[in-house]
Amino acid sequence: MSLSSPDPKQKQLSLLSRLTLRQRLAVAFTTGVFAAGTLALTSYIAVDFSGRQAEQLEYASAQLDFVNGLSIAASEVQLAATRYVHYGHQSAYERVNSVIRSWSERIDVCEENGCLKEGQIDDIRVHLQAFDESFLLVAKAYNEISESLNSDLKSVHDFAPEQEHLVGSTLVESELPSVHINSFNDHVATIEAELRAYFVSSDAQRVQDAEAHLAELRVHAALADAELRSERGPLAQSAESAFNIDQIEDTLYGNIQKIRSYAYLVNVVMPSEARELEYLANEIATAKNLEISALRADMHRNRMNVYRWQSGIITAVLVLSVPIFFWVLNSVTSPLRHLAGVFRQLSVGSEEDVVGTARTQDEIGDLFLAAEAFRQENIRERELLADYRELSRGLEAQVAARTRELQLKNEELDRLASIDKLTDTYNRRALDEALATELRRALRYERSFALLIMDIDLFKQVNDTHGHLRGDQVLTTLAKQIKANLRHSDILGRWGGEEFLVICPETGVEQARSVAEKVRAAVEGTDFGLPDRITISIGISSIASGSTTESLVADADRALYLAKNQGRNRVCVSPMTLTPQTA
Repeated sequence: MSLSSPDPKQKQLSLLSRLTLRQRLAVAFTTGVFAAGTLALTSYIAVDFSGRQAEQLEYASAQLDFVNGLSIAASEVQLAATRYVHYGHQSAYERVNSVIRSWSERIDVCEENGCLKEGQIDDIRVHLQAFDESFLLVAKAYNEISESLNSDLKSVHDFAPEQEHLVGSTLVESELPSVHINSFNDHVATIEAELRAYFVSSDAQRVQDAEAHLAELRVHAALADAELRSERGPLAQSAESAFNIDQIEDTLYGNIQKIRSYAYLVNVVMPSEARELEYLANEIATAKNLEISALRADMHRNRMNVYRWQSGIITAVLVLSVPIFFWVLNSVTSPLRHLAGVFRQLSVGSEEDVVGTARTQDEIGDLFLAAEAFRQENIRERELLADYRELSRGLEAQVAARTRELQLKNEELDRLASIDKLTDTYNRRALDEALATELRRALRYERSFALLIMDIDLFKQVNDTHGHLRGDQVLTTLAKQIKANLRHSDILGRWGGEEFLVICPETGVEQARSVAEKVRAAVEGTDFGLPDRITISIGISSIASGSTTESLVADADRALYLAKNQGRNRVCVSPMTLTPQTA
């Protein structure tokens, strides 16, 4: 094998061949820095300009969000005020005050930051304060009218004559016949109902109905007067004075006037302020939308201008710098490519001389000298490498064998630490870990979770009668039957002795009962090779607020004892788990 001969064109290098490699790299670096600096400067100018316009757009968007929120808040306080007016809900009263306080603070912050014009802020504040004042007047009037209706109507009822009253210790019958007294009370009750209905609905028909009943009451009083005078003479008690109709009339028209003032605040003043707030917010929002649209159009136009300007500068820089860069680069890369070819030949085992093929006398020429040293060292290292590879193969085989052996032992130890050897199910330690993990998950995500504890009925008799070896066979067969009738998500383990525990994630009480009944029936129908039938009793507990692993196990144990006490071979749910929905 022979190394490639020097390229004749490489020997004809004039100016650049007189420069050292460092000087040539300095020329390339300077050219690159100039190009990169020019590009960075133009990019910075473009980004800064776009950033300022983006800030203007963001500021306008924040203003739009502010006035949109104000519009929504105006509708919200109006709805809450209406709910308070019609239903008297204290939560609605608190909601109105909360929204008004919140927006008063936000308006103050907006004024400090200058997010809206001063006149707009003043208009918004004036109408917000006006709504707040009108709502406070409404709330005050609401309470005053409620108290007035209760007190005035109570005094009317208190003044009304009774069918009989005590004089000394003697029960004396009233001068007015009971039919007139009952009619009076009916009319007063109807007037009271109409007043309260007018207070709630502001329906003018209610006032007309109340006045009609008052007129009927006066007519009835006149008839009662005529009847009393005909029966008892001119000195008989006046029915109108007995019924105190003037007080009823004063009560009726006094409260009607209060309710009308209240209705004016509710239906005119307060809604108009809310609508004015909403109108102001929508008007400002419309202006801001137009401003944002103009900003976006301006940003797009400026962005395109910047792109054109930047593209021109980039093109000019590339036209000037790229030829210089490639000129310098070629003077470096050409001998380096030749040197790379030399090293490739050396890498495949070439032992021919390298120094004679050097094309330059600069730093790259020094690399050719290094390549010669590398060739000589390569010959020696190949000999050492052959010896090393042989030794390495032996060591790697030993390490791989030991590593595999250690992995198998660790896997076996992990399995033995978690599996009950007799039943090939999880042991108590693994069950404790799984129970704690599933309980934490169920509590965190508020999921259903159930626990089953199973115990072989009269298992001690099996051991005493047939021996412990036969009892172990029963446990093994039972574990297989339980496992075969559980779901894939259920976790089975031996809790201790003849007790097994099943963890049922994502399972409610009725689902757990169904699973337990399926297992119990399967065990009952299994032939264990014994004269007596083998059955199990099962206790169920379910997660509740504040459940712990100890409380779940304790609840399931109580359910298990309940099943034992009820005759065995049955499924019982813990009394602590049962609720009106699941009982």
